[in-house]
Formats: sequence, C-alpha cells, structure tokens
Amino acid sequence: MSLRIENVLINSAEYQLLHYGSGAPVILYPSLGRPGSDFDQLARDLASSGFHAIAINPPGVATPLGDAPWNSLDDIADDLWKIIDGAELGRVILVGHAFGNRVVRATSASRPDDVAALILLACGGDVPPGPEVFPNFFNCFNDQIDPATHARSVKAAFFAPRSEVDGWSEGWCAGLALRQRDAIVATNFEEFGMGGSAPGLVVQGLDDVMAPPENAWNLVARRANTRVVGLPDCGHAILPEQPRAVFDAVLSFLRETLTN
Repeated sequence: MSLRIENVLINSAEYQLLHYGSGAPVILYPSLGRPGSDFDQLARDLASSGFHAIAINPPGVATPLGDAPWNSLDDIADDLWKIIDGAELGRVILVGHAFGNRVVRATSASRPDDVAALILLACGGDVPPGPEVFPNFFNCFNDQIDPATHARSVKAAFFAPRSEVDGWSEGWCAGLALRQRDAIVATNFEEFGMGGSAPGLVVQGLDDVMAPPENAWNLVARRANTRVVGLPDCGHAILPEQPRAVFDAVLSFLRETLTN
C-alpha cells in the first residue's frame, strides 16, 4: 500500500499528513510527543480494507514546532477540523492513541454531527497513573541518558511486563510533548471528556500503567453506544504490542457501525 505525504499549514503551524489508501476517511492522532508513523501498520491495514487512513504528524515531528498557537486542546481540535474541512473529507472517523485520545475527544465534542465514529486506543484522562510511573515516563523524552536505561524506561512505562516487543527507541519529541502537556493543563477535561455522541470504541491494554484500565470502564459506564475491547498482556504502547488485535477490534467495530 503506497504512502502519500502532504504538508499543510494551519494557523502558522505546519502539519504533515500521511495518507494511506482511499475510501471513508479515518483520522489518526498519535500519543504525546510521538509521530504519526506509530500508526503505520494500522493505517496500512485500514487502507487494505477500503479506508482512507490519514495519520497526523503534529508540528515538531517532521516539520518545525515553531510557535504552534495551542492555548488548549480546543485549539488542537480546531486545527484538525481545518485540516478535515480543507480536504473536504466530510464526516470522519476519529482515532486517537493515548494523548491522541484526548485530542479526538475534544475534536468530536466540538462538532459531534461531523463524526461517524470515535475510537480511543489506551484511553486516559480520568484515572491518573501511579507516581511510580512518572520517572520512567520522563526518561522516555530524555536524550541524555544511556540507551539501556532509556530502553528499560520505555519498556516499564509503555509495554506490558510479559510483552516481548522491543520498540519505540526513537521518535520521542520532547519539545512537542511539553507544548501538548501545556494544552492539557489549560483544558477542562469535563468539557470534552465524553467526546460527543458518535458511536465509540475503546481498545484498552489490561496491563496499561500510564492509562489504567479503570479509565475505559468509567467512560463506558457514562457514555452511551460505547464498547470496550480489553487486550491481555498489553500496555500503553498497544500499537506495536498487539497490532493485529487492535486492527481486528477496529475493523469489526467500523464494519458494524458504518452499516447500521
């Protein structure tokens, strides 16, 4: 499946869009300080199944971070709608991983009628991680530590204990992560936490220490037409850990949702 790369300037911030396939549009927003290429396998699988997958590289990944004007998550959501409207995509499917789940929930909440489905991978925002998680999380963005320590920290924060996946040694954008974190702090989670009214799916690693599974259960208890698929032996990384299970859950949900 071929990849088409497009750069788009939105409010003085330059995004890079990674396009895969054609069909119903699926917007994919990555984790905190992470690149859109984290979605590469899922995007290719979706494209092979008849969707137009568009993974987002936020400013600071493949383009300069510059002075991205994000005072809150509402501003990032507004950027996404400008990208969607500029490409005349119509109603879209929104997928967010980790931090990206906050972004797509804010995006969906602001224009619920324009969202066909909402998919959250590693859903957080309600129940925080334990304090023991943060040293490893901060190490992920520290390019001054030795590679072995960095790998151990990535494994501890993002992967399940029994996961055999070794990954995410690269792609940690500290400047972008700081800007995104500031947007989180400036946003009232209650105003967007339900993510609008579109049918919803949460794919949740059951060994996720960054976004404890209670986040998923709490959301589904409060949000109508939303289901959870729990993945054993899966942590916060989820995309490189269990790509086939994630794709199967997403495709099954979309086929059912879009045909009803």
